[in-house]
Amino acid sequence: MKKMNLTRILAVCLSLTFGVCGTTFAKAKHTFTLGHTEPTNVSTHLAALKFAELISERTNGDIEIVIHPNSELGAAADQAQMVQSGAISMAMLPAGHVATIVPEVQIFTIPFLFPGDIHEMARIVNGPAINVLNKDFSEKDIELLAVLPHAPKQFTSNKPINVPADFKGQKIRTMASPLIVESYKLLGATPVPINYHEVYTALQLGTVDGEENPFWAIGEMKFYEVQKYIVESNHAYLATIFFMNKAMLSGLPADYRDIVIKTAHEILPYQLEAELKIDKENEEKIRAHKGTTVTVLSADAVAEFKAIMKPVKDIYIKMAGDSGKEVLETYEREMSK
Repeated sequence: MKKMNLTRILAVCLSLTFGVCGTTFAKAKHTFTLGHTEPTNVSTHLAALKFAELISERTNGDIEIVIHPNSELGAAADQAQMVQSGAISMAMLPAGHVATIVPEVQIFTIPFLFPGDIHEMARIVNGPAINVLNKDFSEKDIELLAVLPHAPKQFTSNKPINVPADFKGQKIRTMASPLIVESYKLLGATPVPINYHEVYTALQLGTVDGEENPFWAIGEMKFYEVQKYIVESNHAYLATIFFMNKAMLSGLPADYRDIVIKTAHEILPYQLEAELKIDKENEEKIRAHKGTTVTVLSADAVAEFKAIMKPVKDIYIKMAGDSGKEVLETYEREMSK
């Protein structure tokens, strides 16, 4: 164990020295670390690589981004705290894991709230309302750069799920998000927060009965191998929050600050294209797997789920307070246009 930890430390030190993909950047005036929890073949990492590439180009190599994927820097909630403290510079993390610092960000975990089209979702969440949400980030010494929408989440379980009542008594793995936890309680399930990279084993051993994720995550993490049923529910998006330590961003020259903020938004089309492609490929792989049954949630069942989970909005406001209410109202106004 000590040897493995030393190896990881040396790997991190080497990556900090040599930068992204092993390239040396001797002339970089500012070196920033960017952490995330996903594998290197999904849209989060591809977006991070594109961001690093554009930032280097646009600053003539003065700013270099060193990327640490696959939870190299720790669990998601730990990385969020590390950005806040300045131990690392920036991160791309699921909204549910950032919620322990900024409760208002849980708006992205509310079931059936945002539009079904992912491009429309991206436009709305990164529109004028993002400035309202960023006030809450800024108060916590971090800056919200962009929200990267992922394909919608699906229900998975080793027990059939056709209607909300089927969740009663099931143990469901969730992120460490208070709002997601409360959402599953409304369904009569027992939510169990578990680290992302421990979910496969938890499903395999029966520690939990099911979980929720987009097709790409279910496929890349091989959850379908240890789940009998997958329900195409499209009940909520998995939104990745791209944020940076406030002092580090403020410490940059004004023109470089603008480049960082602008570039964070400009990687969205690239990320969305990669996201949809990878999600579709994994959906096809999962549907072809003989040990897993994939069904589609009926319209009547969707209506029933929406009715049961309607109180989630009120729970969100209770958790996030007046600022959360302002964020929710602002986003709802944007969606009504």
